[in-house]
Amino acid sequence: MAQNIRELITLQIGHHANFVGTHWWNLQEASFVYNSSSTSDINHDFLFREGVTSQRQETYTPRLLCIDTKGSLHSLPAHGSLYNPIQPDHSTSEASWDGPVELIQQLPEEKNEYLMDLEQEDARFLGPADEDKDICIDDSSISNKVPDFHLAPSQKIYDLTKSVKVWSDFLRPHFHPTSIYLLDDTLVKSARTSGNTDETIWGFPLGSALFQREEVEDEITDRIRRLAESCNSLQGFQILSDIHDGMGGVCYGVLQHLADEYGSKDSITFATTPSQLSPVIPQARILTRAAIVQSYTELSKLSSVFVPLSLRKSCWDFQAPSTTFSNLTLEENNPYITSSVMAAFVDTASLVYRSRTSPLPLSYVVDMLSPGGRNVAAGSVALPLGLRFDQAMLEWLQQGHKPNLVSLSAGCDYTVAPISEIRVIRGVPSSRLVRPDTKLPPGVHYTTASQLYNEFLQESHTPPSMRMVTGVQDPLKLNPPFPSIFSGTFTEDGYANNVATTNIKSAPCAAGLHQGAGIGHLLQHLVTAAEKLDVTKVPSLVEEGLDKDGWSGVVEDLRNITRNYCINNIEIDSSDND
Repeated sequence: MAQNIRELITLQIGHHANFVGTHWWNLQEASFVYNSSSTSDINHDFLFREGVTSQRQETYTPRLLCIDTKGSLHSLPAHGSLYNPIQPDHSTSEASWDGPVELIQQLPEEKNEYLMDLEQEDARFLGPADEDKDICIDDSSISNKVPDFHLAPSQKIYDLTKSVKVWSDFLRPHFHPTSIYLLDDTLVKSARTSGNTDETIWGFPLGSALFQREEVEDEITDRIRRLAESCNSLQGFQILSDIHDGMGGVCYGVLQHLADEYGSKDSITFATTPSQLSPVIPQARILTRAAIVQSYTELSKLSSVFVPLSLRKSCWDFQAPSTTFSNLTLEENNPYITSSVMAAFVDTASLVYRSRTSPLPLSYVVDMLSPGGRNVAAGSVALPLGLRFDQAMLEWLQQGHKPNLVSLSAGCDYTVAPISEIRVIRGVPSSRLVRPDTKLPPGVHYTTASQLYNEFLQESHTPPSMRMVTGVQDPLKLNPPFPSIFSGTFTEDGYANNVATTNIKSAPCAAGLHQGAGIGHLLQHLVTAAEKLDVTKVPSLVEEGLDKDGWSGVVEDLRNITRNYCINNIEIDSSDND
């Protein structure tokens, strides 16, 4: 590992956050370069670590801790199979007494076509495959085409939209045996808001109390400690966390621990809310909304930067329209689909601090995005970029085009009174910047897309004045199991075309992290709605200490956070947003 690498630890907390994280790690592994003749602008050492198995096999795994509940992994063992290959269980043939034995065999979890292919591919490198021959195969993911078993999983085309039930159903990289920690699901199930429904909605207070259980807190903090001790120069943490249920409370406990033990380290929290979220009964809706408000309030206070992510145009209204993208078709109720867009954003935006050439320290990113105590920021993505296959980027910009960055932060309009921003552009090689016959002014020479894009923004006087534009030449690699979400006509490398292809392998794209008054409008809307919420209608919240007075304190804290976004000492008026 290079001596100048300042490592980052990734924490994923919650089932939907792990959907996003799984796509993200898949995207990162897809961008690995194995050919010595090829180069990459991405330095994976920031997020990955080297290791050796007991069989002396070298490993390269994410510096990661995933937190979820038991029952959320299906066929994936919590300890993985990289360091401890799955062995057949011989215990049934080793009874300790001579009496009759009744054998009850549990059917194995279904494995979709992708996981089956991946298992076969792993067998060539990690040893024999699972000896259990009674493996269930989910036929819903096998398309009606000529079998192509000779193809590697990264080369086949899969349709996993119906077969993916949990995030491990499409996980490609191997994790370290201690990367996954599962909470006792019986505690979560006991938090059902009604005995007349199967909805399992558990609130922020229960999640916080669950983290404080001695065995839970000790195990989570010990795993974080071991990750930190494996770093030579830890610079901080990046967190993906659900905020719509008790996982927000678990994240609150984790962030408190980071503040106590790693107070000098920075953190950036990506707070995810699934677009398919739609509680049925009134108590469940109150519990979910209370969790969102508490998470915005408490997690933002403990994070260096807090970035809410939601593909609905409101974090409060569960019936609000979904965010639309001109060249994407998304099934809004399918987390496998929607989480892929969030992952594309996180993968691209995080390049600002994990590129190979002049990566920014996380502390600089934090300073850029949190001026004057404003540390809630918005995220945006342009997927794909929109550049045509027969155009140079300079020509495209001069014709009035630009990356269409779509807000991923609950409809937040990041263009309102912007203060600062970081933009990342990727996938445009130097050969596509300027046509060979283009005459540039004396002394003008473009070497990177970020240089060209930054100059365009400056010349067009596009605010804000405090801006960082960076990028890499590596495109977003869309290897399976990334879903087929492109709806326009594109070449296989993601450039707009007149003829559609069925297999888009990569795409140029852009992402942004924004600070400005638009965030204030989002927060003020949340404050206004939270003031009208009656938490006393949910007995479990009252029992856990969140009575009317306690809720008033939460709302007041959120209001204080919102006041940081006042313009000219005038509080933001959100009446247009109600």
